[in-house]
Amino acid sequence: MAFNKIIQDSLRLPKIFSIGSFNELREVGGYYLDKTHFISKIEDLNVRSIISLSPRRFGKTLFCSTLASYYNIKNKEKFKQLFSNLYIEKNPTPLATSFLIFNFTFYLLPTSKTDIFNYEFHSFLNSEIFMFMHRYKQELGNYYFRINEKTNALTNFLKLLKAVQSSGHKIYVFIDEYDANIKEALRYKTVSKIKLIESSFKQFYSCLKTACDKDIAYVFQTGVTSVDIAEFTTGFNISTDLILKEKFWNLYGFKKSEIESLLDNVFGNNFPSNIKEGIIKWLYENNEGYFFSPNQPEGIFNSSRILYYIHELIGKIEDIDYSNDTSTIIRKLTRFPPDPNTLPPSDKYLELLKNNKVET
Repeated sequence: MAFNKIIQDSLRLPKIFSIGSFNELREVGGYYLDKTHFISKIEDLNVRSIISLSPRRFGKTLFCSTLASYYNIKNKEKFKQLFSNLYIEKNPTPLATSFLIFNFTFYLLPTSKTDIFNYEFHSFLNSEIFMFMHRYKQELGNYYFRINEKTNALTNFLKLLKAVQSSGHKIYVFIDEYDANIKEALRYKTVSKIKLIESSFKQFYSCLKTACDKDIAYVFQTGVTSVDIAEFTTGFNISTDLILKEKFWNLYGFKKSEIESLLDNVFGNNFPSNIKEGIIKWLYENNEGYFFSPNQPEGIFNSSRILYYIHELIGKIEDIDYSNDTSTIIRKLTRFPPDPNTLPPSDKYLELLKNNKVET
């Protein structure tokens, strides 16, 4: 088994984690596909609000977390530690670590019952406001205030925005999965119930629009699709959709070259090229490359699915007898179940994206 020993000695197995937190991923040394070169491209758009759409599990949450870490004023001292060996470490923009960060998501909000939704919306928003005020107490100085969680959350959010403005800082609001669970709300047959839910969203987005107009805030939102969502965010018509910009076609997911680079990182230099090529071929045959733009030069592969397969591959790679023939080795290495968490996006959804028919 001398050949096996050579193979094992050449392996440089990366740590594959399914983590949506950039800080946590970097702290544990997990594998991170560097997408930070897109940060300057986003800033070059010179807009206050961004909406970024793609199917689920293509890496939106992690990129949103990356941006939040990059712009967080609290990360000035550990910027190099967090972004070491990434593109943006050597190419920072003037806006790096200069914002107070407010994170929000609609993912966990229940929409099956109107009264529960409104309670949870205000409760969750108040909770995020409380954590924001605690986190940035030093930066807010004399404008820091203790929130009354029994007060209407939208009233508290307006007070928060005024405190940020008065302190001389700016706020970056990150909303992950802004469209989550909204379609469920749209299934209601009672117009009055829809209006009650709609009211909370409209007021929230009205606050954001005013803050953007007054040069207090920037907004970055991720979602799956904005079809039918406009009714809930009427008035917030200032977002630039990244999916309509050709230069962002590979913001999410893996290109072929990025998959090959990851595999090179896994296998090292001594791994037989014919086995490596066989695994790459298998990955391509079992993972379609998706097209989200009509002028996209190549297909994009689902990030979570590719990382799942690589993780499974790593679990097998040291136990294979490499004296077997190539086809047997490849068959044994790739014998694992498909990822149950990454269903492919529907053809209808892909067609909407490619033809720019996703309404905003």
